[in-house]
Amino acid sequence: MDLNLVRTFVSVYQNKSYTRASESLGVSQPAVSMAIRRLEEQVGEPLFVKEGRSIVPTRRAVALAEKLQQGMEIIDNALSVPDEHIVYCIEALSHYFEEVSSISIKVPPLDQTTLFDQLRSQQVDLVIDTTTRKDSAFEVELIHREPINVICRADHPRITGNIVTKEQFYQEGHIIYKATREGRQFLELFAQEPLSPRIERKDVSNQAAMALSVADTYHLGLVFGSFANKWASRLGLKVLPMPIDCLDVPIHMIYHRRAIKDPNHIALRDNIKHQIKTLLHKK
Repeated sequence: MDLNLVRTFVSVYQNKSYTRASESLGVSQPAVSMAIRRLEEQVGEPLFVKEGRSIVPTRRAVALAEKLQQGMEIIDNALSVPDEHIVYCIEALSHYFEEVSSISIKVPPLDQTTLFDQLRSQQVDLVIDTTTRKDSAFEVELIHREPINVICRADHPRITGNIVTKEQFYQEGHIIYKATREGRQFLELFAQEPLSPRIERKDVSNQAAMALSVADTYHLGLVFGSFANKWASRLGLKVLPMPIDCLDVPIHMIYHRRAIKDPNHIALRDNIKHQIKTLLHKK
C-alpha cells in the first residue's frame, strides 16, 4: 500500500474534512480527494460518506484508522529520531565528548589511508585526529592543542621527583605508541630537537594501553596531558613534563568538503568545538 495514501487517509480521518486535511498535508484538496478514491479502489469499499456539509467515516474506515494511525505514529517517530553521527576520535581525547548524545565515538584505524577512504565513502561523518595529511577533498580544521607528558609509576624507584631529566629519559625503558603518521612515530612528529634512540620495551596501539602498561611496569610512556591528568591518580601514575623540546600536538577536525554547508554537519562541528571549549574552561 502506498504510504502517501495512508498518510492522506489518516489526516482526513483525524480532521474529518478534505479541506483541513489538504491544509495539514500542504497539498491541494483535489489531490486529497483523488488519494482517498485510489485507497477506496484498493480496499473495495467507501471510506467516507457525505453527511450534510461534512463527511463521516464508514465502519471500514474506522476499522482501518485504528490500525493505520498506530502504524503512522511508529513511522513518524522513527523518522523524527535524530541520526547519530559516527565520529572517529583518538581514544585519548574521547573523554571530551562523553556528554554529547548525538554522536557515536569510534577509535580511528591506525592506517591513515583507511581513515580517509572511510571519510570519502561516508562510512564516517567526521574525524578528530592528529593527522597532518593534506588532501583537497577534505577540510582540516585545527580545534585544539594537547601537550605531551611523560608518565611513570608513582613509586618508580629511579624517578623520585617531579621531573625526569633528559639523561633519565633515554636510560629508562619505554612503552612505544606504534601508530604512525607519514611514516613517523608519535614523538618524531612533534620533537623540536634531534632524538636519540630510546630503549623500546613494548609497543601498544593506543594511549589507554600505554597507561595500563606503564602502571604495570617501571617503563616510561608518553600521552596527552588531559588524558594523563584524568587517569594518573586512578592508575597510580606520576605525570611529568617532557624533558625534550616538543610542540603541543595539534588536534584537527577532518571532514569531507561536501559537508561544509550541511546544516546538520555544521551543528555537529559546533557542538564538538563547544564541548572542548567548555571542558577547557573548567580546568
